Amino acid sequence: MKKEFGRWYWWVLCALWLAVILGHSLMPAEASKAESGGLLAWLSTLFPFLTEHLLRKLAHGTEFALLGFLLAQCLRGRCSWPLLTGLVCALTDETIQLFVPGRSGEVRDVWIDFAGVTAAVALVCFLRFLRRRRAAASE
Repeated sequence: MKKEFGRWYWWVLCALWLAVILGHSLMPAEASKAESGGLLAWLSTLFPFLTEHLLRKLAHGTEFALLGFLLAQCLRGRCSWPLLTGLVCALTDETIQLFVPGRSGEVRDVWIDFAGVTAAVALVCFLRFLRRRRAAASE
């Protein structure tokens, strides 16, 4: 019998990463800006074109891409469940920011977050498809 859900460690990693995402959402604007500024100072030596705005949007996409990968590992089977769960997480993330001093929830960020989830889930599903296809061909 094929397991529908991933192993327990994927769930733990997913919960921890979601806690990191939501922890960043709970940061007041000054703390978040200071964190981004410190990272920008370090990265701008490697990427001189990088701006704080671009860095923050890349961070959104990247952190949700990792969440999408972890969700795809947890919710094996259909690819729609990780996508739906990722969308709910993105909406929750931006809603939380509405209640944090100096922060705002933005629809654009929900789309960036969901794009990160979608890219990672699509990649995982595609790699699983290739693996199944190769296994079927070798039989």
